[in-house]
Amino acid sequence: MKIAVTPVLPDPATLSGRQLTEQACALCGARLYRDRLLGTVTYRDHYGRKVTAELWACAPVCPSLPTP
Repeated sequence: MKIAVTPVLPDPATLSGRQLTEQACALCGARLYRDRLLGTVTYRDHYGRKVTAELWACAPVCPSLPTP
């Protein structure tokens, strides 16, 4: 039996503008050269508008995060 694992995405309120605009890794903050899609988040910007953003991370893994 396979169990589907849903990844927990970072809270958009804790991310920088570069992380929310696909310029930096959403997990470690490094500049993206090779990347992988983590998922899509929806949040309210500082004007109260609903915004959807794709979060990207380093590929294949983040160099500054410990490997499990």
